[in-house]
Amino acid sequence: MDDDRVAVSGAGRARRRAAPARAGALLLGVLASALGCPGPPEVPVAPSGRPAAAGVLPACKGSGCSQAGALLAAARAFSDVRHDYLLDTSSAMVPGRGLSRSAAGVFSPVGLACAQPKAATGAPPVAGATAVTGATASAAAQGGPAPGQGERAIDFRYVGIAVDSVLVGADVDLPAYFSAGGTLDKRRLRLVAMALVADEDPQFFDPTESVVPAPGGGCACGRATHFIGAVKRGAMVAYETDVTAGEAHGTAIGLFKARIEAGDRRVTMTSVGELAIEGVEGAPVAGGPGGAKGGGQAFGALRIEVKKAVPLAYAIYPVADVCRFSLAEPEIAPLPVDLGVVPYGATGTAQALITNRAQVDVRVTHGERTVEVPAHGSAELTFSWTPEGATAGCERQTRRDTFVVQPKDAASPVVPRERAVVVPLQVTTGMPTFSKHEPLATETGRSPDYGRASADWTCPAGYVVEQCEPQLSSCLSSTGSCNAEGYRLTAEATADGRGCAFRCTGPSSSIWGDHGCAYTAAMVCRLGCSK
Repeated sequence: MDDDRVAVSGAGRARRRAAPARAGALLLGVLASALGCPGPPEVPVAPSGRPAAAGVLPACKGSGCSQAGALLAAARAFSDVRHDYLLDTSSAMVPGRGLSRSAAGVFSPVGLACAQPKAATGAPPVAGATAVTGATASAAAQGGPAPGQGERAIDFRYVGIAVDSVLVGADVDLPAYFSAGGTLDKRRLRLVAMALVADEDPQFFDPTESVVPAPGGGCACGRATHFIGAVKRGAMVAYETDVTAGEAHGTAIGLFKARIEAGDRRVTMTSVGELAIEGVEGAPVAGGPGGAKGGGQAFGALRIEVKKAVPLAYAIYPVADVCRFSLAEPEIAPLPVDLGVVPYGATGTAQALITNRAQVDVRVTHGERTVEVPAHGSAELTFSWTPEGATAGCERQTRRDTFVVQPKDAASPVVPRERAVVVPLQVTTGMPTFSKHEPLATETGRSPDYGRASADWTCPAGYVVEQCEPQLSSCLSSTGSCNAEGYRLTAEATADGRGCAFRCTGPSSSIWGDHGCAYTAAMVCRLGCSK
């Protein structure tokens, strides 16, 4: 198998998880003929060997395995992220070339060009927003600052399991991949983290002369069901291991976790481009020459930055998208929509850029808001969420929102008449604050043990200290003060900002008088997960 030219087919679609017959879908190149597709592949075969942008890292051991474990922990948060791509780091694909998708989900090339890149005429401006393009537009759509030097605005992020280069989510059953047809007795299991950067000039497509009206409406292009779209740039890190039919028991994520925990040297890591990743729950993850940003602990959401983008994938679109009166599904960026760090009970908002791929003007309705978007134009939609829960720590939550697309002209003979588009949302959340109170005191005596009135506390993971305070203090000075006559009571944040240090010191005597101090230590921590 050529590892550098593979298909990625919609990460978390429930209908794929529910159809084991489609689970073994591989696709193009030599595998097309291996699975019974007649004739040589029409899609150009990538050169042998790995591209210059890819490198194979050492076997999984030590910190490398813990980094893979951090990605496994983050995988479930991306189960609803979906899109169809052909991964091709050699840029050998031909935009517009037709693909046929079988009932089992296998893509095979056809000998027709079904679409051609539309001549650039300047995209219509973003509805309701200042006209901006490229990475800056994507950053504006996220409601955040433009990326820093060396970073790129990301349109698509995905972390999860892939079997033979098909993204399958997190909970797929491995035995289905050895019983879904075909004769292969070995499959490549991958833990993938990938990101595609924002398009600087989104590409649209027109039909070719091979696209003709179809009986009953719509159009057809021979036996093609899809076509290869525009090239996408980005970066990817993948932990990889081979699995035989005899080893395929339970879920893919369970097998991968077992091999990682065992430090199995059959697990290797491949990087394409340069992807910098900060891990979850204190486990920093590095990929590519740049490594993880900062090198310190990171809590909550997995943060992905593309430091060096290379041609990585091609979008796949249905042939119906180039039909004259097709209501094509719009594209959403970024995907998923990340609302950042939002405590329970608070409301977080984020914007996404909706690009109309249809050749007709449309009306987009989301909640009580409706915006009109011209053909091949864009509009910004705002998504809101008030997360709920009772976890003292960073919790990753996901949910699905929906907007409806209809033709602006109600009499327009488009197919379908409307689309309900699902948008995956993500948020990092937790209790707004965590507090701890505890009475501390020495014994009363001539030489009390002041260490009994000292304490070092740490905030829960994902929190930073907001207040360190001694309350109800009482010391055996003449006035009762704990900051007079040799007494000193302090409560200070630790150097790393993750906790409090409480100290009480005072006089001692070997002959006469009693000494001692008592107070209530109070610490308040606030949610401080990394976005």
